[in-house]
Parts: sequence; structure tokens; C-alpha cells
Amino acid sequence: MMLTRSRRTDRGSAVESGGTGGTGLGSARSRFERRALAARRRPRLLAGIGVGLLLLVGLLAWAGWYSPLLTADRVEVTGVSGSQAAQVRRLADVPLGGPLLRVDTDAAVTRVESDRQWKDVTVERALPHTVRIDVTPREPALAVRTASGEVQVVDREGVVLRTADTPPKGIPLVTSGAQQVTPEGVTAARQALSSLDAGLQKEVSGVSVSAADQVTFSLTVKGTKRTVVWGGPGEAATKARLVAILVKESTGTIDVSVPSSPVTR
Repeated sequence: MMLTRSRRTDRGSAVESGGTGGTGLGSARSRFERRALAARRRPRLLAGIGVGLLLLVGLLAWAGWYSPLLTADRVEVTGVSGSQAAQVRRLADVPLGGPLLRVDTDAAVTRVESDRQWKDVTVERALPHTVRIDVTPREPALAVRTASGEVQVVDREGVVLRTADTPPKGIPLVTSGAQQVTPEGVTAARQALSSLDAGLQKEVSGVSVSAADQVTFSLTVKGTKRTVVWGGPGEAATKARLVAILVKESTGTIDVSVPSSPVTR
């Protein structure tokens, strides 16, 4: 009897153990199936995201190149105003009414720079409807009379801005003992004036250049005119500092052609 009970107990234990093992196997199979399903879905999900991104890019491209939502309908000019701004708009000749992203900004820059009075030019698109042009005008520094009698107005870099019959008011006229001011003479005059303090530059009323490119100019401070003998192009910074000091002490001639031995008389 005890032996029979023992077998039943063992059989029951075996059944019990087998039942537990079956449950664990089913759970593992379920997890495996879920993972397999997720793995099968992932490529479809990624493909869907890719298609969505392509559609978004296409929509943005369409909006930028063809849609009336981003049309170029105004040109904004900064750096100058009034008639100068109007001139920049005419030079840029930006086509309005079409897609903003199709505006050729490089071509607009080239057209504006064809007029040499503009030193720096940038053109950019500003969403949703604006083309923005920023310009820096060249400032006239000297007037030079040519052999034909015309007056060329040049900036500090020597760029000819325009020609005129007479020197513009407030722009120093460069003259020479020779028949005509040479390019080297103009360069020497530009370098001398650009070395001066900004306040003194405005007070220069006339510049003379000798055949040897020696520079002399008139300087009016507090109603009194001084003559500055600048000399050649060397040691410009030292000469400029001496002029700024001596102009307060002298009412006659200031000679800084030899900076180590300045002379006033």
C-alpha cells in the first residue's frame, strides 16, 4: 500500500511539474511572437516616416518655388535712404511677384556693384516676402582735375566715383606744379589725408602735390588756416600725430616732412 501511494505521489508530482513547464514554454513563445511582430512592423514604420519626410520636403519645395505663399513683393534697402535708396532699387532690378526663393541674389549684387559708388553690397531673402539690400556708400575724399579739365571725385581707395565740371563743395582739390596730377601723386595725397584724425580730415581745404610726390595741404582750425608740409609717404602715422599736436600750437606753417625734426614757423 505504501508503495502504491508513493507512485501516485510521484506521478502527481510529475504531472504537476509538467504543467508548470508547459506554462513557461507558452509564455516564452508569446514573447517571441510579439517581438517578431514588432520586428516585421518596424520596416513599415520607417518606410512610412521616410515617405512622410519626402512629402514634407516636396511640399516645402513647392511652397518655395511655385506657391504664392512666399512671393517676393517688396525690396528693402538699408544703409542709405531717400534718392540713394531709390537708386539702389533701380540698379538691383529685383523681379517682384515671383517666388522669393527664386530671386537671384548674386545677380542683384553684381548689378548694384556696377555703380562704383557702392563700397559693400549684400542682398538676402527675408521670409516671407522681402528682398533686403544693404549697401555701404563710398565717401568722396579728393577732387582731381584731369588734363581735359574735368574734375574726378575719388574716395580714399582711389576709386573714381564721378566726374564734374567743378570741385564739389567740401572736397579738397588736388593740384600740382606739373600740368597734371599723376596717379602716384593722387595716391600720396590720399595716404596723407587718410592718416589724419577724422576731425582734421574735414578741415583740409586744398592739397598740392609736387612733381616728386611731396604733399602740402591747407588746414583750417578755429577759423585760422595753417599750411602743413607733409612730404613723402613714409612714417604717416608719426606725421599725423605730430600734426594733431602742433596744430594747437602753431598758426603758420607746420613742417613734418622730417618727423624726427618737426618745424613750425
